[in-house]
Amino acid sequence: MGIKSVYIVSLNSDWSAVVRSVLSSIFTDYRFCESTGVDELWGLSSEDVVVYDKGSLGNPSSRLVSPLERGGAWLIVNGVPATDDCVVGFIKLGYVGLLDASDTLEILPKALRAVICGQLWFSRNCMSKAIKLVVKAGGISGQSVSKLSARFSLTSREQQIFLLLLQAKSNKDIALQLHLSPSTVKCHVSSILLKTGKNRRNQLNTLLLDE
Repeated sequence: MGIKSVYIVSLNSDWSAVVRSVLSSIFTDYRFCESTGVDELWGLSSEDVVVYDKGSLGNPSSRLVSPLERGGAWLIVNGVPATDDCVVGFIKLGYVGLLDASDTLEILPKALRAVICGQLWFSRNCMSKAIKLVVKAGGISGQSVSKLSARFSLTSREQQIFLLLLQAKSNKDIALQLHLSPSTVKCHVSSILLKTGKNRRNQLNTLLLDE
């Protein structure tokens, strides 16, 4: 297994040093790197994480930064409360979370742990409204899942698991609901990610936004 890295990207060196000190004491199996830009952040592994300081670098989407193209899990920090459309846009581009400037340092360790486990980290209110927008536009319906399953040649069992993954269910939850072993679920999830061309389970929702 290769080295797992967390890239802290910010123009504020003092802030970066504080964040690195805090996170490296908690996530001891990760290598921490500080950077002032994203030009070198390409071809990242699915286990790498980028902590992007929106406060000093500006909106990443305006800089044409797409995590789906670059790889890794990108977490935006030091942001401002986002609109519903903005959250949907970030999810579609492949970002896995957004932290407001008011609680970045306090929440960041918890958010990073969630992201590493394959979860999205947006405020509950924003996620709720964003999901409603997706559903209103024809989101997580049986028809949408069936179309995507056909497009990516998912088996009937993979289709069941795919739908549960879109509902943010954990492997343990899926195993209990479908009466499968955790190892079997893990194999199916790996197959789904391979067929859909996604590196992380929290990127699967972007397929709905493309429908």
